[in-house]
Amino acid sequence: MSHLLAFATWLNGSAWSVYLREGDWQFPVIETIHILGLGFSVGTIMWLDLRLLGVAMKHTPVTDVLEQLEPWAIGGFSVMFVSGFLLLLSEPLKCYTTVAFRLKALMLILAGLNVLYFHRKVMFNMHEWDHHVPWRAKMVGAFSLFLWLGIVIAGRWTAYF
Repeated sequence: MSHLLAFATWLNGSAWSVYLREGDWQFPVIETIHILGLGFSVGTIMWLDLRLLGVAMKHTPVTDVLEQLEPWAIGGFSVMFVSGFLLLLSEPLKCYTTVAFRLKALMLILAGLNVLYFHRKVMFNMHEWDHHVPWRAKMVGAFSLFLWLGIVIAGRWTAYF
């Protein structure tokens, strides 16, 4: 048995995991909070991505869109991350054995690296993008849309497998 499987098995039998999984209201409340966080986070991220791609808000400067939406995306992501951790804690064996969850985790890591790349390598001259968004920024936006769509789909599949 792998160390990760042994840890997931141990965690699955822990009092916290059992409490979250078997209570009448804990799991549904956490799932609801997770979906609300997802809406705020992914919803705002998608608007920024669509602006980077030149599909939405074409006449609004990218800097304005980022300044207005990034706090909502960060707040939503924080809620989604904490509630997602609690959902993982409630069903660690299910998460360990479900391919959809593993894909979701991989895509979350890639989405984080995409944001890091955007902030460290791409956005340094964003104030010049009002009429022409550079190809690297468009690439970040397209990759982000692809990843977040995949994360949402894999998350829903995790719930049903």
